[in-house]
Amino acid sequence: MQIIFLLVGIIGLVMSVFGSKMLIEIYKNRIISELKLTENEINFDKIGLYSICVVGGGYSNNLGNFETKITSKGLKINTVERKPKFKFHYKGRLANEFYKFKIENPGIYNIKIINIEDLEVKESMLFSKRFFQKKLSTEKIGIIVKETSPNSKFIIGLIMTILGFNFASLGIILAYNQ
Repeated sequence: MQIIFLLVGIIGLVMSVFGSKMLIEIYKNRIISELKLTENEINFDKIGLYSICVVGGGYSNNLGNFETKITSKGLKINTVERKPKFKFHYKGRLANEFYKFKIENPGIYNIKIINIEDLEVKESMLFSKRFFQKKLSTEKIGIIVKETSPNSKFIIGLIMTILGFNFASLGIILAYNQ
């Protein structure tokens, strides 16, 4: 019986290591470029999933017509608003991933930001604090492009880390208490 519990502990430890590795890979996604609030030209050197991120606050919301248009040689790339909007720090400021898009052909792409004044950015993520805050001005907002990962990869990594740690702890405790 001790061998079974020890195996459960080892399997849990392996799950925890792989889950942690997935989360670290997501955290280390590379920043591609900082964008100006006008038209930009960016060279994407590999295919993959990317996101347009809003820097300056913990909460961002589209109040109306804010959008980004990404084109290359007449082809338009579709952007999808990210749900949930993952938070991270960029140069000491809180940022969140707002739009995500997929690049299938490497090359130079034009990114145009339209109606930036319809983007509501507030410093706090908490509803109780955010309710009393004013919308940040466009001078205090930054926009960047970075690599991103699918939501499913984040969720699977988080579940594997938590369950793996619990299985490892439970297996080792039960193996030595038999």
